[in-house]
Amino acid sequence: MKITLYKAAADVQNSIALCVDEDGVFDTEKFNMIEATFKERAVATIAVYKGKGHTIDTLKSYLTEIQAQIKREQANQERLKDYLQACMSITGTAKISSDDGLLSAVLLTDRDESVEIDEGATFPAELCNKPKPPEPSKTLIKAAILAGEPVAGARIVRKDRLQIK
Repeated sequence: MKITLYKAAADVQNSIALCVDEDGVFDTEKFNMIEATFKERAVATIAVYKGKGHTIDTLKSYLTEIQAQIKREQANQERLKDYLQACMSITGTAKISSDDGLLSAVLLTDRDESVEIDEGATFPAELCNKPKPPEPSKTLIKAAILAGEPVAGARIVRKDRLQIK
């Protein structure tokens, strides 16, 4: 039978009842065995937890490398597009395609419009976006609650913390 950490914890929790025989005699050896089983399962769980942490760190490192590679490839792709666009503009070519028609590029001149804003320029409010609603500050709310002020819709909650080293 495989003993899980939950089963071992339940056994420890019920250990006094489990270790008393029909005559009311407490079996210390059985009690120690139950505690040892729990400790063994708990240590194994800690080992798996720490192993997951190392795996996560390795994957994050790979992710950082892959994201950097994606950025390089996107920059190369953009450079190729700019290169092709410049060459088509210089030669006056509006469309080019492969003989089988699978690959093509079309240069549409003066098609797109956008607004450029000078750095530091200011505009009247009617030309600006509405401001977003401000985010509540948990630091300020906590300080108000600790100062005895009632804050509707907020409360301080205490939670357990498990430190694994």
